[in-house]
Amino acid sequence: MNRTRYSRILPIALLASVAVWAAAAADSHDGSGPGPAPVSTGAAYAVTFHVNAPSTVPDGATVACKASIAPRLSAFEKLTGKSAAAESSPVFATVVGSSADCTVQLPRAFAATNPGRDVVLSYEIDAYTSAGPVFMRTQHDIPVAHPGAGGTASLHLDVIL
Repeated sequence: MNRTRYSRILPIALLASVAVWAAAAADSHDGSGPGPAPVSTGAAYAVTFHVNAPSTVPDGATVACKASIAPRLSAFEKLTGKSAAAESSPVFATVVGSSADCTVQLPRAFAATNPGRDVVLSYEIDAYTSAGPVFMRTQHDIPVAHPGAGGTASLHLDVIL
């Protein structure tokens, strides 16, 4: 009985392996696989976060904002770990009147490899006091519009910690 089960499972496993191998081979030839590094088109994003802090984050606390812009990945690309995200450096702001504003700049460095692909934004916002971290907010895969070639897309997000 076990031999019969294995004789049915083995061909299915082999077919699945061949399908994964073929998808990886095709993916490496579509311009998004290994090869030259993506080239920036001069397009960029300026993401402004208006952070509304709860009462547990006092005035004077520091807010650190960082973001990344990436092409929307297929399920296979997520499994294989392919990513071409452009990440910002952290930008710091001070909480005043229970809010803070910070703007991060992100180049669109992956545009030359696949210009028609949908783009997503991810961000992380941390709040710190002298006693240490007090809050963190993250969000992933927010669809955003493409900036024009050489242009800057301005995005404004209201974030409640």
